[in-house]
Amino acid sequence: MLFRKEYKMVLRVAAMLMLLIMIPVLTFAESVGTVNCSSLNLRSKATKNSKALQTLSRGDSVRIMSTSGDWYKVNYGKYTGYVMKAYISTDAAPAESSDSKSTASSGSDVASLKKIGKPAACEVGAKGSNVKKLQKCLAALGYYQGKIDGDYGRETKSAVQKLQKELKLKQTGNADSETIAAMFGENTAPVAKGTTERLNWFRDGIDRIPRGATFTVKDCKTGKTFQCKRWAGANHLDAEPLTKKDTEIMNGIYGKWSWNRRPILVKYNGRIYAASMNGMPHGTTTISDNQFAGHFCIHFYGSMTHSTKKKDAAHQNAVAAAMDYTW
Repeated sequence: MLFRKEYKMVLRVAAMLMLLIMIPVLTFAESVGTVNCSSLNLRSKATKNSKALQTLSRGDSVRIMSTSGDWYKVNYGKYTGYVMKAYISTDAAPAESSDSKSTASSGSDVASLKKIGKPAACEVGAKGSNVKKLQKCLAALGYYQGKIDGDYGRETKSAVQKLQKELKLKQTGNADSETIAAMFGENTAPVAKGTTERLNWFRDGIDRIPRGATFTVKDCKTGKTFQCKRWAGANHLDAEPLTKKDTEIMNGIYGKWSWNRRPILVKYNGRIYAASMNGMPHGTTTISDNQFAGHFCIHFYGSMTHSTKKKDAAHQNAVAAAMDYTW
């Protein structure tokens, strides 16, 4: 009799254990999730640094097997691994129409990128912390699989080209300001050719013309044009006439060097921006043979002086005046 009672008790305990084991399976067996970002790595472990088993795309469906903190354990085809919950929608959403504009970043992507920080425009051959930031952003979106080493080489160029292809941008492989803006989900709708644009310096303008870039300035009142090179500048753009001839043209506009503000148009990469310049050589010079002893200042909408860290009313008035001119 005692044996039979013990036997029945063992059977009951075994049945309860089996039920407990099967509950999670029953809970998640029918749970399906949808990838809500452009590119998502399916990882071998529930960590960001673990091996990527497969790259999933927006709209791909996964079977959710279990949950652990910020991660789902999922099954995708022959692969079983982990994805971050933030990039999986568990409610079905209508598919994006085929003729809608492609974007690299969903809301979840942008939130992730903002934690990394927005890199400045840069190009192949660049090195340093800004390139590392770019590589981290590309890796977060699933375009870059290489080392975060701050070296803008072949792998980084290829990743940028893949991003540009999805964004329907020119596939140069250089991370220009338009590519960076689109990566962060900002509007990059093209403007009509020849349109004068108001460039907001601190919102999206500080990197629109990269350091070392060559651009053309047109003086609104005289119509004279000359080429410049960006040297530096944080509160506004610091520039130098590119050649001796460009210095002569600029000097002819002023008559003599002066701090007076003049409305100008700046043309770079096919786009035209309203701006203001002064005509006084000062500070650092990097071009030794242009006969311009220093650099001069170019202000855009919202920019400030270096000394006061405030907007200069005369410069801002000249920028507003330049908006009435066309190239």
